[in-house]
Amino acid sequence: MIIKTESQTLADVYADVRKMTKFYFSKIKDTDLSKRFEINDQKFNSAHWLMAHLVWTEDGLLIKSLTGESSGIPWVNSVKLGSDPDNAILPPIDEIIAALDATHKKALDNIRALTVENLEEKTHTGLVFGGADSKRNIIHHAIRHEPMHIGHLGWIAKMNGIKII
Repeated sequence: MIIKTESQTLADVYADVRKMTKFYFSKIKDTDLSKRFEINDQKFNSAHWLMAHLVWTEDGLLIKSLTGESSGIPWVNSVKLGSDPDNAILPPIDEIIAALDATHKKALDNIRALTVENLEEKTHTGLVFGGADSKRNIIHHAIRHEPMHIGHLGWIAKMNGIKII
């Protein structure tokens, strides 16, 4: 029997979340990824923007917050929380997917390297989620955050007439 550390379990769960993101994206990758659907005067973010936003999220939550370093991706802040999706300068989707894969590998490595004591430490960014500034809470938030955007990819699929299940 293999006994996993808490960090290994968190990394495994987060890896499964990313598999779901990639699955939903694979269903819509041949659509107009820059299209922003509008319902009741509310514009949805495009799939192109969402995938880039996930790079920004991973860079901030699971690279900067855990290690104090950055991925160094030059366009990443154009898709940060509160940015204007209509004016974001986005690279081609292939570049975004490559960045998504690279940040994800780095994020998983960062999570897996943490001890139980490290999980209790404050983050390098001072972000508070779940009532405390801790590396554990920032990882939990990342695990909760990405599935919201998986749901958005699901909506985009439906609005493109693509049945997922």
